[in-house]
Amino acid sequence: MMLKLRKVWLKINSRWYALSNKSYNLFKWRSRNFILLSIVIILSISISATAITSYKIVKGLLLTSLKEQVLLKTRKGQDDIDNWLAIRKTEIKTLANSGVVRSLNWPVIEPYLQSELKRLQTFLLMALATSDSALINTHGDHLNVKDREFFQRSMAGETIAADPIIGRTTKQLQIQISSPIPAERGTKPAGVLMGGIPINRVVEVISNLHQGKGSYAFALNSQGIPIAHPNTELIGTPEEAAKSFLNSRNPRLVEISQKMVAKRTNIELVQLDGKWSYVAYTPLREANWSVALIVPKEIIESPLQALNLLATVLGGLLLVGLISAWRQVQLYEQIRDRALISSQQAQQLSKTLKELQNTQAQLIQTEKMSSLGQLVAGVAHEINNPANFIHANLNHASVYSQDILDLLKLYQQTYPNPTPEISDRTQDLDIEFLAEDLPKLMASMQVGTKRIRQIVLSLRNFSRLDEADMKFVDINEGLDNTLMILNHRLTATPNQPEIQIVKKYGDLPLVECYAGQLNQVFMNVLVNAIDAIEESLVKNEGQIRIQTELTDEKQAIIQISDNGIGMSEEVKQRVFDYMFTTKPVGKGIGLGMAIAYQIVVDKHRGTIEVDSTPGCGTEFTIVIPLTSNK
Repeated sequence: MMLKLRKVWLKINSRWYALSNKSYNLFKWRSRNFILLSIVIILSISISATAITSYKIVKGLLLTSLKEQVLLKTRKGQDDIDNWLAIRKTEIKTLANSGVVRSLNWPVIEPYLQSELKRLQTFLLMALATSDSALINTHGDHLNVKDREFFQRSMAGETIAADPIIGRTTKQLQIQISSPIPAERGTKPAGVLMGGIPINRVVEVISNLHQGKGSYAFALNSQGIPIAHPNTELIGTPEEAAKSFLNSRNPRLVEISQKMVAKRTNIELVQLDGKWSYVAYTPLREANWSVALIVPKEIIESPLQALNLLATVLGGLLLVGLISAWRQVQLYEQIRDRALISSQQAQQLSKTLKELQNTQAQLIQTEKMSSLGQLVAGVAHEINNPANFIHANLNHASVYSQDILDLLKLYQQTYPNPTPEISDRTQDLDIEFLAEDLPKLMASMQVGTKRIRQIVLSLRNFSRLDEADMKFVDINEGLDNTLMILNHRLTATPNQPEIQIVKKYGDLPLVECYAGQLNQVFMNVLVNAIDAIEESLVKNEGQIRIQTELTDEKQAIIQISDNGIGMSEEVKQRVFDYMFTTKPVGKGIGLGMAIAYQIVVDKHRGTIEVDSTPGCGTEFTIVIPLTSNK
């Protein structure tokens, strides 16, 4: 009986065990499928999210890089116009500061300006406007320019390029470059020198500024009026003035024009004339104008088609699930690599742009210094010949006058009793005073001519136009030559006391350097020191200390310190940055110290450091190796 019960129990138990095992296996299989399905779903979602995110990131990076290229091209056109205007401004400012123009004598000024028109071959005409707004030009016209922008701003002390207008004399669109004429006394200008130049150069740059089919560029003045545009009907004529884009019927064009007039820089996607286009705009530095480049959307975004195709392929691959998961991972890695490459390219473009800006700044400053050097060398040469002639003849004149005085004394001794007529004439002329004063007069004239020759020598040494290569020069002599050039800024004026120069020169050997460029560094540092002293509230203790010495490491140290207003920590950190300046508009554009840093560090493998405390002054320390590393 027990045996039967045991067999029945085993039979039932085995069935239950088999059923339990089957249920367990089924549960296990279902669980595994659920886990696998969950993994597939999670993996698919993750891959989808990763793919979409990567697509947006890469698309954003590529689009940003492409837009930066368009904006860079726009800035290239802006820089071309700025460089051209900067040179024209320098030419007019140089003429306005010449002795001939400052005389305000039109019969003398007119032939001088006519000769400059022939020499420069850039200006249509030149004109002199007195402080009462009366103007006379080289065409012989007399006008009242009280309402002209160039007259109003130049009388306020600015050298400007005014908005292009239809000239009253030339009857054509022209740019008026003007500069104040310094007065002999006071700070208010004595008048304004104006030169009219055609706008052809601006039109040429704008015409050559394009990127792909359907793109074009235009330039607006400070009132939003087009001054250069492919559609010549938008440009004004003598009979009908041009209409400002600020009054356009297209609200998007009005918005862009408002930003351009506000001197902003950007690139954005807008709809113009029923088409979507990217508009890159940037302002000019040398005038209140702005340049814009319009490129159709399809031209800029055409490189993104490959990315869109890739996104489509990724979407198709996601549908196959887990089988193509590994491919998705690979594609993600490829996209990430491409994104990294695009980011590196964007960084390289930014670095290249910065290098280009520094190079352009150096070219502008070099051109200005070259023009100044040529002018200085020319003036020195013209002064040198008559000064040598006078100095050489003064020696003979001194001997002749002394011989005449000796002969006169001999006559007085031989004929002690002159006639009444001679006696009267002798008393009228005061012969004794003449005999005593004439040698002193000749001696003082000789001292004066020696001084002129010394100034001429300093001018020629400062310009150093014939020294393009490295040469061994005397640093102390270069500092003295620079101080000679800036002597007019150091002497006392009605508004500013004299600035004292304290020199402590060491016994320096000759230093191998670019002499002209190093003089430019000294000029920039000393001009900043003078400006800082003039801005200081202390009006009777202006002092600049210059010290040179030789280190044990065979390096020359030049320390230039002042007791001006000093610098804050923020200004001190950025003093060598490109286009950074704390000076008001028209007095500085932020190139001087950036150029000085490049000359000292890049060209001479030296160092330039600044130490300053607000209210206590500033000290620049320049270290130059005695010999070049090249």
